[in-house]
Amino acid sequence: MDSRISSTSVARQPPAMQSSSTVANNSARVNSAPVELKIPKAEIKVDTEALKKNLEVAINHINEMMRDGGRNLSFEIDPSRKGQPVIIVRKEDTGEVIRQIPNPEVLKVAHSIDALKGLLMNKQI
Repeated sequence: MDSRISSTSVARQPPAMQSSSTVANNSARVNSAPVELKIPKAEIKVDTEALKKNLEVAINHINEMMRDGGRNLSFEIDPSRKGQPVIIVRKEDTGEVIRQIPNPEVLKVAHSIDALKGLLMNKQI
């Protein structure tokens, strides 16, 4: 049997017997107009109020555990930050800030990225 197959013999085969590339090539010859696919835009819905409430419940729970465990720490949400939650860990007796989550460097980077966003992208999709 000859291992060479002519394109006309492949074209005469039913589509089920043709390879997928041959079917694609044959259909491209018949219908050469580009196909435009409409992809719907994904909508991401986030309930920020529910997230904020969950965070407050978690912080209250942690504070209760710290008090019951004899730890001298308190967790709180920084009220001066409106756009993003910032958690502050303090010593209860002195009020000294032990840690801030996220740390100040991360907040500075995030602010810088927001400021540069207009330079990186010309239009919003």
